Amino acid sequence: MIQVFSNKKDKPSAYPFLTPTETGIGADRYYQYQPIEYSISADGKSWTSCFDIPDLEGVYCYQAPNVQPATQTDNVRKIGLTDGQRLLSTSYDTRQITMQIVAKDNLDEGDSLLAYDALQQFLVSRDPYWICFGNWPQRMYYVKAKLSAPTFTANSWMTTVTFTDFIGLSRSVATSVNYRDYIGFGNNMTNGSREYTFTGNHFIVYNPSQVMIDPVRRNHELVITCEGSSSGNMLITNKTTGDSIGRMGATSEGKPANNKEGLPSFDGKWELNGVRVTLNGKSDQMQTTDGYLMLQPGDNEITVDNFSGKITFDFPFWWLS
Repeated sequence: MIQVFSNKKDKPSAYPFLTPTETGIGADRYYQYQPIEYSISADGKSWTSCFDIPDLEGVYCYQAPNVQPATQTDNVRKIGLTDGQRLLSTSYDTRQITMQIVAKDNLDEGDSLLAYDALQQFLVSRDPYWICFGNWPQRMYYVKAKLSAPTFTANSWMTTVTFTDFIGLSRSVATSVNYRDYIGFGNNMTNGSREYTFTGNHFIVYNPSQVMIDPVRRNHELVITCEGSSSGNMLITNKTTGDSIGRMGATSEGKPANNKEGLPSFDGKWELNGVRVTLNGKSDQMQTTDGYLMLQPGDNEITVDNFSGKITFDFPFWWLS
């Protein structure tokens, strides 16, 4: 399981119906709002929470990004004398998302300035990174941050953090093989538990994304792993999209095939990672037919010919918001 947020048991919180005297805990633990935790990661796997940065104690997010509008860029062209223009392609574009930060009231002037500097050090980077918010914990965004100048009131301050979302979509923290660790609202998992590892030759792969999983044109991650054996002519077909890919060459791992038809048999681990194909860790591109697999939103009917073993579909989910 990926550990995204802090393990601290005494995270800052709002208790609107209890006073510090009633609870016996210091007043600095309580806020007039519910602090929203956020974490950042360079690779989407190792995370650092704002609650685990000592210099950010008392500097909290009180308003995280809400449902974000998707922005599309269309590529159009005028064709001959036809009216209007024709749509050639479309893609989701970058967008701006914001969160609001406030510092608590009991900071003196020096600490207040240092707290703002600590926030800037935590969020501002030359390179994009992933960010995940505690109020929507199964989604992350690929961003760079820009802070507005702080607005001071007494010994506290407020600032707006504007993130440039470079992909223009949110991505699941988990992938299909461990999504149960991060089930949450709005993720399209409305049909109960789903499986992504299969042992049969005919099954359904459910894509809860709001977009097509396309490893070639959209650069989406999709890893298909076949662990087992084939006597030759293995073929994987997505009958829903019409895509297929197979192992149809005349040799196996550079050696003569070991069956009468001269078809490439194998025993081990065959993997399709986007468009890169390996067999037992070595390139198998020469034995593989041209093609690749996509997954449309919703159910995808998959058939696998001439293979016996376990097949796994591992991919992250993508949403518009």
